[in-house]
Amino acid sequence: MLLVNSTMNAVEVTLNNKFTDQIWSKVKIQKGEDLLIGVCYRSPSIEISDQRNNDMLCELTEEVRGRPLLLMGDFNYPNIDWLTSHGQTRDSQKFLNSVEENFWTQHVTEGTCNRALLDLVFTSDPDMTDSVSVLSKLGNSDHNMLQWNVQLSPATSLFNHPGLDYSHADYSAIRDILTETDWMLTLQGDANEQWRMFHIVCLRVLRISMYLGRN
Repeated sequence: MLLVNSTMNAVEVTLNNKFTDQIWSKVKIQKGEDLLIGVCYRSPSIEISDQRNNDMLCELTEEVRGRPLLLMGDFNYPNIDWLTSHGQTRDSQKFLNSVEENFWTQHVTEGTCNRALLDLVFTSDPDMTDSVSVLSKLGNSDHNMLQWNVQLSPATSLFNHPGLDYSHADYSAIRDILTETDWMLTLQGDANEQWRMFHIVCLRVLRISMYLGRN
């Protein structure tokens, strides 16, 4: 279920993807842009959430790639470590890879169901929300409620600043270049200097990979 205040004039959106449990709407933000808001539920049951449905969830992320987005829901991937970007199963790692290829930010850091981190909040811009609060359980549910604020400046749009066009990136090239980088040699000095060099390398790799992707 997705409830939107009537003053926001939300419009229901239907995607082409056939993932089992999803619902979407869009609302106008700055300068006529649309913010896509979605709720998904991925069942942990093998009978319900079979391999094809898991694959369709990843394909769903591809369909909405590059759009201003807020996506939330119970994804039932307790074995994903969002701090280290590691999934312990093929399906969880594949979903994690899809999220990272979209450059989405996952904002929930605490367990939401008996200490397991199942309920997730994704945004296409890391500054859209700064934190998500895990509240008490709702009624007899074993899940905790989540609360957060969406930061949309009334003066400027979060999505109207210049940036790289990740839709043209060659992600295979990115992985190859990063793997071949001599990090022991590159990351010298204190933490600030190491971060500066890491940032420079990443920007250079992204520009090179997107050039290769266009050619």
